[in-house]
Amino acid sequence: MYRWRFFASGVIIVLLLGAVFVGGYTLGEHRVQGAEADAPGFSVFWQVRDLLNRDFMGEAPPSQAQVYGATHGLVASYNDPYTIFVEPTPRQFERDELRGHFGGIGATLGRNDAGDLLLTVMPDRPAARAGVRDGDILIAVDAQAIPPEMSVQDVVALIRGEVGTEVALTLRRTGEPAPLSITIVRERIEMPSVEWRVLDQAHHIGYVRISIFGERTNQELSQGLTGLAAAGVEKTVLDLRGNGGGLLDAAVDIASQFLQDGKVLWEVKRGGQERFYPVEAVRSPAQAWKIAVLVDAGTASASEIVAGALRDGGRAVLIGEKTYGKGSVQEVHELPDGSSLHVTVARWLTPARRQIDQTGLEPDIVVNISAADRDAGRDPQLARAQAWLRAQVSSQFFGESLASHPGLWLSLERIRP
Repeated sequence: MYRWRFFASGVIIVLLLGAVFVGGYTLGEHRVQGAEADAPGFSVFWQVRDLLNRDFMGEAPPSQAQVYGATHGLVASYNDPYTIFVEPTPRQFERDELRGHFGGIGATLGRNDAGDLLLTVMPDRPAARAGVRDGDILIAVDAQAIPPEMSVQDVVALIRGEVGTEVALTLRRTGEPAPLSITIVRERIEMPSVEWRVLDQAHHIGYVRISIFGERTNQELSQGLTGLAAAGVEKTVLDLRGNGGGLLDAAVDIASQFLQDGKVLWEVKRGGQERFYPVEAVRSPAQAWKIAVLVDAGTASASEIVAGALRDGGRAVLIGEKTYGKGSVQEVHELPDGSSLHVTVARWLTPARRQIDQTGLEPDIVVNISAADRDAGRDPQLARAQAWLRAQVSSQFFGESLASHPGLWLSLERIRP
Protein backbone atom coordinates (compact mmCIF):
# COMPACT_ATOMS: atom_id res chain seq x y z
CA MET A 1 0.00 0.00 0.00
CA TYR A 2 1.12 3.50 -0.77
CA ARG A 3 0.26 6.85 0.68
CA TRP A 4 0.89 10.01 -1.26
CA ARG A 5 0.70 13.72 -0.83
CA PHE A 6 0.12 16.43 -3.43
CA PHE A 7 1.76 19.85 -3.61
CA ALA A 8 2.36 22.32 -6.42
CA SER A 9 5.74 23.57 -7.55
CA GLY A 10 7.04 27.07 -8.10
CA VAL A 11 8.00 28.79 -11.33
CA ILE A 12 11.34 27.04 -11.82
CA ILE A 13 10.97 23.40 -12.74
CA VAL A 14 13.97 21.34 -11.81
CA LEU A 15 14.77 18.60 -14.25
CA LEU A 16 16.92 17.15 -11.53
CA LEU A 17 14.06 17.21 -9.08
CA GLY A 18 11.19 16.95 -11.49
CA ALA A 19 8.25 19.27 -11.74
CA VAL A 20 7.13 19.20 -8.21
CA PHE A 21 3.75 17.65 -7.81
CA VAL A 22 3.85 16.31 -4.37
CA GLY A 23 1.44 16.87 -1.72
CA GLY A 24 -1.49 14.52 -1.91
CA TYR A 25 -1.64 11.49 0.23
CA THR A 26 -2.84 8.12 -0.32
CA LEU A 27 -3.63 5.06 1.47
CA GLY A 28 -3.78 2.36 -1.10
CA GLU A 29 -3.47 2.26 -4.86
CA HIS A 30 -6.24 0.89 -7.06
CA ARG A 31 -6.67 0.29 -10.78
CA VAL A 32 -10.04 1.53 -12.06
CA GLN A 33 -11.51 -0.76 -14.71
CA GLY A 34 -14.59 1.13 -15.83
CA ALA A 35 -17.33 3.58 -14.97
CA GLU A 36 -21.03 4.15 -15.47
CA ALA A 37 -21.30 6.85 -18.13
CA ASP A 38 -25.11 6.83 -18.42
CA ALA A 39 -26.02 7.65 -14.84
CA PRO A 40 -29.21 9.73 -14.31
CA GLY A 41 -28.65 13.41 -15.08
CA PHE A 42 -25.70 12.86 -17.41
CA SER A 43 -27.97 13.45 -20.40
CA VAL A 44 -27.60 17.18 -19.66
CA PHE A 45 -23.83 16.85 -19.98
CA TRP A 46 -24.08 15.16 -23.36
CA GLN A 47 -26.63 17.72 -24.56
CA VAL A 48 -24.32 20.60 -23.56
CA ARG A 49 -21.39 18.94 -25.31
CA ASP A 50 -23.41 18.41 -28.50
CA LEU A 51 -24.59 22.03 -28.50
CA LEU A 52 -21.04 23.32 -28.03
CA ASN A 53 -19.74 21.17 -30.84
CA ARG A 54 -22.55 22.35 -33.12
CA ASP A 55 -22.72 26.06 -32.31
CA PHE A 56 -19.38 27.27 -30.95
CA MET A 57 -17.85 29.64 -33.50
CA GLY A 58 -14.24 29.07 -32.44
CA GLU A 59 -12.04 26.01 -32.57
CA ALA A 60 -13.29 23.24 -30.31
CA PRO A 61 -10.76 21.77 -27.88
CA PRO A 62 -9.59 18.20 -28.52
CA SER A 63 -11.81 15.46 -27.16
CA GLN A 64 -9.21 14.56 -24.53
CA ALA A 65 -9.14 18.14 -23.24
CA GLN A 66 -12.94 18.08 -23.01
CA VAL A 67 -12.85 14.84 -21.04
CA TYR A 68 -10.23 16.17 -18.62
CA GLY A 69 -12.09 19.47 -18.22
CA ALA A 70 -15.33 17.67 -17.39
CA THR A 71 -13.52 15.35 -14.98
CA HIS A 72 -11.89 18.26 -13.14
CA GLY A 73 -15.31 19.88 -12.83
CA LEU A 74 -16.92 16.72 -11.49
CA VAL A 75 -14.23 16.21 -8.88
CA ALA A 76 -14.33 19.89 -7.86
CA SER A 77 -18.07 19.57 -7.16
CA TYR A 78 -17.20 17.46 -4.10
CA ASN A 79 -15.79 20.62 -2.46
CA ASP A 80 -12.71 18.97 -0.97
CA PRO A 81 -9.35 20.62 -1.77
CA TYR A 82 -7.53 17.29 -1.54
CA THR A 83 -9.90 15.19 -3.62
CA ILE A 84 -8.41 15.87 -7.03
CA PHE A 85 -8.00 14.55 -10.55
CA VAL A 86 -4.37 14.55 -11.76
CA GLU A 87 -3.62 14.41 -15.47
CA PRO A 88 -0.94 12.03 -16.82
CA THR A 89 2.00 14.45 -17.02
CA PRO A 90 1.81 15.82 -13.47
CA ARG A 91 0.99 12.35 -12.20
CA GLN A 92 4.22 11.04 -13.71
CA PHE A 93 6.17 13.85 -12.04
CA GLU A 94 4.50 12.95 -8.76
CA ARG A 95 5.54 9.32 -9.14
CA ASP A 96 9.11 10.33 -9.96
CA GLU A 97 9.29 12.67 -6.98
CA LEU A 98 8.13 10.01 -4.56
CA ARG A 99 10.28 7.31 -6.15
CA GLY A 100 13.32 9.55 -5.76
CA HIS A 101 14.76 9.22 -9.26
CA PHE A 102 13.94 9.52 -12.97
CA GLY A 103 15.52 9.39 -16.41
CA GLY A 104 16.77 12.85 -17.28
CA ILE A 105 19.64 15.10 -18.31
CA GLY A 106 20.61 16.83 -15.04
CA ALA A 107 19.59 20.45 -15.59
CA THR A 108 17.07 23.00 -14.41
CA LEU A 109 14.71 24.87 -16.68
CA GLY A 110 12.90 28.17 -16.19
CA ARG A 111 11.50 31.11 -18.14
CA ASN A 112 13.06 34.56 -18.05
CA ASP A 113 11.11 37.82 -18.31
CA ALA A 114 11.16 37.55 -22.09
CA GLY A 115 9.59 34.09 -21.96
CA ASP A 116 12.73 32.27 -23.08
CA LEU A 117 13.40 28.82 -21.63
CA LEU A 118 16.80 29.05 -19.92
CA LEU A 119 18.81 25.98 -19.00
CA THR A 120 21.11 25.69 -15.99
CA VAL A 121 23.26 22.58 -15.96
CA MET A 122 24.25 20.50 -12.97
CA PRO A 123 27.98 19.68 -12.70
CA ASP A 124 29.09 16.32 -14.10
CA ARG A 125 25.61 15.39 -15.29
CA PRO A 126 24.62 14.32 -18.83
CA ALA A 127 23.71 17.83 -20.04
CA ALA A 128 27.00 19.33 -18.85
CA ARG A 129 29.07 16.50 -20.29
CA ALA A 130 27.28 16.82 -23.64
CA GLY A 131 28.18 20.51 -23.88
CA VAL A 132 25.06 22.32 -22.70
CA ARG A 133 25.95 25.59 -20.93
CA ASP A 134 24.25 27.75 -18.35
CA GLY A 135 22.07 30.34 -20.08
CA ASP A 136 21.48 28.31 -23.24
CA ILE A 137 17.95 28.92 -24.55
CA LEU A 138 15.91 25.84 -25.42
CA ILE A 139 13.94 26.20 -28.66
CA ALA A 140 13.14 22.57 -29.60
CA VAL A 141 13.16 19.03 -28.22
CA ASP A 142 13.63 16.14 -30.68
CA ALA A 143 12.99 18.62 -33.52
CA GLN A 144 9.66 19.63 -31.97
CA ALA A 145 9.56 23.41 -31.66
CA ILE A 146 8.54 24.73 -28.24
CA PRO A 147 5.57 27.10 -28.63
CA PRO A 148 5.45 30.09 -26.26
CA GLU A 149 2.26 28.84 -24.60
CA MET A 150 3.71 25.44 -23.66
CA SER A 151 4.14 25.12 -19.92
CA VAL A 152 7.55 24.47 -18.42
CA GLN A 153 6.21 21.24 -17.01
CA ASP A 154 5.17 19.99 -20.43
CA VAL A 155 8.62 20.84 -21.79
CA VAL A 156 10.19 18.89 -18.95
CA ALA A 157 8.00 15.93 -19.89
CA LEU A 158 9.46 16.02 -23.41
CA ILE A 159 13.02 15.98 -22.07
CA ARG A 160 12.58 13.17 -19.60
CA GLY A 161 12.44 9.54 -20.67
CA GLU A 162 13.82 6.08 -20.15
CA VAL A 163 17.36 5.79 -18.87
CA GLY A 164 19.75 5.06 -21.74
CA THR A 165 17.62 6.70 -24.44
CA GLU A 166 18.58 9.84 -26.35
CA VAL A 167 17.00 13.27 -26.46
CA ALA A 168 18.03 15.99 -28.94
CA LEU A 169 17.95 19.62 -27.77
CA THR A 170 18.02 22.56 -30.13
CA LEU A 171 19.56 25.55 -28.39
CA ARG A 172 20.20 29.21 -29.01
CA ARG A 173 23.46 30.42 -27.48
CA THR A 174 24.78 33.93 -27.07
CA GLY A 175 27.54 34.60 -29.61
CA GLU A 176 26.54 31.73 -31.90
CA PRO A 177 25.01 32.76 -35.25
CA ALA A 178 22.97 29.59 -35.71
CA PRO A 179 21.09 27.25 -33.38
CA LEU A 180 23.00 24.33 -31.89
CA SER A 181 21.80 20.74 -31.77
CA ILE A 182 23.06 18.61 -28.89
CA THR A 183 22.09 14.99 -28.34
CA ILE A 184 22.13 13.76 -24.73
CA VAL A 185 21.81 10.24 -23.37
CA ARG A 186 19.42 10.20 -20.43
CA GLU A 187 20.75 8.86 -17.15
CA ARG A 188 19.23 8.01 -13.83
CA ILE A 189 18.95 11.26 -11.88
CA GLU A 190 18.75 10.82 -8.14
CA MET A 191 16.69 13.17 -5.99
CA PRO A 192 17.97 12.86 -2.39
CA SER A 193 15.31 13.68 0.19
CA VAL A 194 17.57 13.78 3.27
CA GLU A 195 20.38 16.19 4.07
CA TRP A 196 22.52 15.74 7.18
CA ARG A 197 25.64 17.18 8.78
CA VAL A 198 27.29 17.79 12.13
CA LEU A 199 26.06 21.19 13.28
CA ASP A 200 28.03 21.66 16.50
CA GLN A 201 30.84 19.20 17.21
CA ALA A 202 31.60 20.58 20.67
CA HIS A 203 28.02 20.04 21.86
CA HIS A 204 27.45 16.83 19.84
CA ILE A 205 24.60 18.37 17.83
CA GLY A 206 23.63 17.13 14.39
CA TYR A 207 21.30 18.46 11.73
CA VAL A 208 18.90 16.47 9.55
CA ARG A 209 16.63 17.98 6.93
CA ILE A 210 13.91 15.93 5.20
CA SER A 211 12.39 17.55 2.11
CA ILE A 212 9.81 14.87 1.22
CA PHE A 213 8.67 11.50 2.52
CA GLY A 214 9.37 9.27 -0.48
CA GLU A 215 10.13 5.63 -1.14
CA ARG A 216 13.86 6.02 -0.39
CA THR A 217 13.65 8.51 2.49
CA ASN A 218 13.77 5.97 5.31
CA GLN A 219 16.91 4.35 3.90
CA GLU A 220 18.55 7.74 3.37
CA LEU A 221 17.68 8.80 6.91
CA SER A 222 19.05 5.59 8.38
CA GLN A 223 22.35 6.16 6.60
CA GLY A 224 22.47 9.77 7.78
CA LEU A 225 21.75 8.93 11.41
CA THR A 226 24.42 6.22 11.34
CA GLY A 227 26.91 8.73 9.97
CA LEU A 228 26.00 11.30 12.62
CA ALA A 229 26.31 8.72 15.39
CA ALA A 230 29.77 7.78 14.12
CA ALA A 231 30.68 11.48 14.36
CA GLY A 232 29.69 11.57 18.04
CA VAL A 233 26.28 13.22 17.70
CA GLU A 234 23.94 12.85 20.71
CA LYS A 235 21.34 15.50 19.89
CA THR A 236 19.85 16.64 16.62
CA VAL A 237 17.79 19.24 14.86
CA LEU A 238 15.16 17.64 12.62
CA ASP A 239 14.20 20.21 10.00
CA LEU A 240 10.73 19.64 8.51
CA ARG A 241 10.20 23.19 7.29
CA GLY A 242 8.70 23.37 3.81
CA ASN A 243 8.11 19.62 3.77
CA GLY A 244 4.67 19.18 2.20
CA GLY A 245 4.39 15.50 3.08
CA GLY A 246 4.66 12.31 1.05
CA LEU A 247 4.01 8.64 1.70
CA LEU A 248 2.26 7.76 4.92
CA ASP A 249 4.22 4.52 5.16
CA ALA A 250 7.43 6.55 4.99
CA ALA A 251 6.19 8.85 7.76
CA VAL A 252 5.62 5.84 10.02
CA ASP A 253 9.08 4.49 9.19
CA ILE A 254 10.77 7.85 9.83
CA ALA A 255 8.98 8.42 13.13
CA SER A 256 10.02 4.92 14.21
CA GLN A 257 13.70 5.88 13.87
CA PHE A 258 13.19 8.40 16.69
CA LEU A 259 10.63 6.48 18.80
CA GLN A 260 11.13 3.17 20.60
CA ASP A 261 7.47 2.28 21.10
CA GLY A 262 3.94 3.63 21.15
CA LYS A 263 1.77 4.98 18.35
CA VAL A 264 2.58 7.16 15.34
CA LEU A 265 -0.98 8.23 14.49
CA TRP A 266 -4.66 7.43 14.63
CA GLU A 267 -6.71 7.14 11.45
CA VAL A 268 -10.47 7.77 11.41
CA LYS A 269 -12.42 6.59 8.37
CA ARG A 270 -15.94 7.10 7.08
CA GLY A 271 -18.47 5.90 9.61
CA GLY A 272 -16.10 6.44 12.54
CA GLN A 273 -13.94 3.37 11.96
CA GLU A 274 -10.59 3.80 13.69
CA ARG A 275 -7.19 2.20 13.55
CA PHE A 276 -3.78 3.19 14.85
CA TYR A 277 -0.34 2.84 13.31
CA PRO A 278 2.19 1.54 15.85
CA VAL A 279 5.85 2.43 16.00
CA GLU A 280 7.86 -0.05 13.94
CA ALA A 281 10.34 -2.26 15.77
CA VAL A 282 13.64 -0.88 14.48
CA ARG A 283 16.95 0.04 16.06
CA SER A 284 18.28 3.53 15.50
CA PRO A 285 20.88 5.63 17.34
CA ALA A 286 18.48 8.59 17.27
CA GLN A 287 16.07 6.82 19.62
CA ALA A 288 18.34 7.95 22.47
CA TRP A 289 18.93 11.50 21.22
CA LYS A 290 17.31 14.75 22.25
CA ILE A 291 15.47 16.28 19.31
CA ALA A 292 14.35 19.75 18.30
CA VAL A 293 11.96 19.72 15.34
CA LEU A 294 11.78 22.80 13.12
CA VAL A 295 8.33 23.49 11.63
CA ASP A 296 6.65 26.26 9.68
CA ALA A 297 3.56 26.96 7.56
CA GLY A 298 4.95 24.68 4.84
CA THR A 299 5.14 21.69 7.20
CA ALA A 300 2.15 19.60 6.10
CA SER A 301 0.61 16.15 5.93
CA ALA A 302 3.20 13.39 6.51
CA SER A 303 5.64 15.85 8.10
CA GLU A 304 2.92 16.88 10.57
CA ILE A 305 2.42 13.19 11.37
CA VAL A 306 6.10 12.86 12.31
CA ALA A 307 6.23 16.14 14.25
CA GLY A 308 3.05 15.29 16.17
CA ALA A 309 4.20 11.75 16.95
CA LEU A 310 7.58 12.89 18.28
CA ARG A 311 6.04 15.54 20.49
CA ASP A 312 3.23 13.34 21.81
CA GLY A 313 5.79 10.62 22.49
CA GLY A 314 7.81 13.01 24.66
CA ARG A 315 10.74 12.83 22.28
CA ALA A 316 10.93 16.35 20.87
CA VAL A 317 9.92 19.97 21.12
CA LEU A 318 8.62 21.86 18.10
CA ILE A 319 10.30 25.16 17.28
CA GLY A 320 9.27 27.69 14.65
CA GLU A 321 5.82 28.55 13.31
CA LYS A 322 2.38 26.93 13.22
CA THR A 323 2.17 24.09 10.69
CA TYR A 324 -0.12 23.95 7.67
CA GLY A 325 -2.89 21.73 9.06
CA LYS A 326 -3.36 18.98 6.48
CA GLY A 327 -4.67 15.98 8.37
CA SER A 328 -6.47 13.89 5.77
CA VAL A 329 -5.58 10.74 3.86
CA GLN A 330 -6.20 10.30 0.15
CA GLU A 331 -6.57 7.04 -1.71
CA VAL A 332 -5.02 7.17 -5.18
CA HIS A 333 -6.80 5.37 -8.02
CA GLU A 334 -4.53 4.85 -11.02
CA LEU A 335 -6.49 5.31 -14.27
CA PRO A 336 -5.74 3.55 -17.58
CA ASP A 337 -4.36 6.63 -19.37
CA GLY A 338 -1.78 7.38 -16.67
CA SER A 339 -3.92 9.94 -14.85
CA SER A 340 -5.11 9.39 -11.30
CA LEU A 341 -7.94 10.24 -8.94
CA HIS A 342 -7.08 11.14 -5.35
CA VAL A 343 -10.02 10.68 -2.99
CA THR A 344 -10.10 11.72 0.67
CA VAL A 345 -10.94 8.57 2.65
CA ALA A 346 -9.83 9.32 6.21
CA ARG A 347 -8.66 11.88 8.76
CA TRP A 348 -5.72 11.36 11.04
CA LEU A 349 -5.00 12.39 14.61
CA THR A 350 -1.77 12.52 16.58
CA PRO A 351 -1.09 9.71 19.08
CA ALA A 352 -2.69 11.88 21.80
CA ARG A 353 -5.74 12.20 19.48
CA ARG A 354 -5.12 15.84 18.66
CA GLN A 355 -6.91 17.15 15.58
CA ILE A 356 -4.55 18.47 12.88
CA ASP A 357 -6.78 19.04 9.86
CA GLN A 358 -7.39 22.77 9.33
CA THR A 359 -5.80 23.56 12.71
CA GLY A 360 -2.14 22.58 12.40
CA LEU A 361 0.39 22.09 15.17
CA GLU A 362 1.35 24.99 17.41
CA PRO A 363 5.08 25.01 18.17
CA ASP A 364 6.27 24.73 21.75
CA ILE A 365 8.71 27.59 21.11
CA VAL A 366 7.49 30.19 18.64
CA VAL A 367 10.23 31.73 16.48
CA ASN A 368 9.38 33.69 13.35
CA ILE A 369 11.62 34.52 10.40
CA SER A 370 11.35 38.03 9.04
CA ALA A 371 12.03 39.28 5.53
CA ALA A 372 15.09 41.04 6.94
CA ASP A 373 16.33 37.71 8.32
CA ARG A 374 15.99 36.07 4.92
CA ASP A 375 17.67 38.95 3.13
CA ALA A 376 20.59 38.76 5.56
CA GLY A 377 20.80 34.95 5.39
CA ARG A 378 19.89 34.56 9.06
CA ASP A 379 17.99 31.56 10.41
CA PRO A 380 16.74 32.41 13.93
CA GLN A 381 14.70 29.19 14.09
CA LEU A 382 17.75 27.01 13.58
CA ALA A 383 19.74 29.18 15.99
CA ARG A 384 17.03 28.78 18.65
CA ALA A 385 16.91 25.01 18.17
CA GLN A 386 20.67 24.81 18.50
CA ALA A 387 20.59 26.90 21.69
CA TRP A 388 17.85 24.71 23.13
CA LEU A 389 19.81 21.53 22.47
CA ARG A 390 22.98 23.00 23.96
CA ALA A 391 21.08 23.72 27.18
CA GLN A 392 19.73 20.21 27.65
CA VAL A 393 21.00 18.21 30.61
CA SER A 394 22.14 14.61 30.37
CA SER A 395 19.67 12.10 28.98
CA GLN A 396 19.61 10.53 32.44
CA PHE A 397 17.98 12.69 35.09
CA PHE A 398 17.72 11.18 38.57
CA GLY A 399 17.91 7.74 36.98
CA GLU A 400 15.00 8.31 34.56
CA SER A 401 14.93 9.25 30.91
CA LEU A 402 13.77 12.76 30.16
CA ALA A 403 11.93 11.26 27.19
CA SER A 404 9.36 9.98 29.69
CA HIS A 405 8.85 13.52 31.06
CA PRO A 406 8.11 15.88 28.14
CA GLY A 407 6.55 18.34 30.54
CA LEU A 408 9.84 18.56 32.44
CA TRP A 409 11.68 19.42 29.22
CA LEU A 410 9.33 22.30 28.61
CA SER A 411 9.45 23.42 32.23
CA LEU A 412 13.22 23.55 32.06
CA GLU A 413 12.92 25.55 28.86
CA ARG A 414 10.59 28.11 30.42
CA ILE A 415 12.72 28.87 33.48
CA ARG A 416 15.94 29.46 31.55
CA PRO A 417 16.86 33.08 30.78
